[in-house]
Amino acid sequence: MEENNPNVEQNTNQVENAPVNQTQEVPVSETTTSTINTQSNGQTENKKLNICCLLSFIFAMVGIIMYGLFCGIIATVLGIIGVATFKPQSQKAKGLGIAGLAVGTVEFVVMGLMVFSSVASLL
Repeated sequence: MEENNPNVEQNTNQVENAPVNQTQEVPVSETTTSTINTQSNGQTENKKLNICCLLSFIFAMVGIIMYGLFCGIIATVLGIIGVATFKPQSQKAKGLGIAGLAVGTVEFVVMGLMVFSSVASLL
């Protein structure tokens, strides 16, 4: 049942004589580094700063220093607005908005409990 086909023998000889692909080792540092803020033509992108996110973070930090209940409220509201309106293609500083939102919320809750407990102790 076996047929002698010269094409099959020729193809097996070509496979046996084919050059072996060699892999080239690349250091890890070359593969993991990348430029984030570059376009395809090599120019850097100009992303605008999200002002609500920045102001949220600033009010949260000021509220921590001054023990401010109202700074926590403002930081929370600005953080919600900043994160909700964030456009990743054209804006940066979303992390500041999330941090301002988190710190402002904690500040608002803690200061609210302190005010509530001090008012309740007067009654």
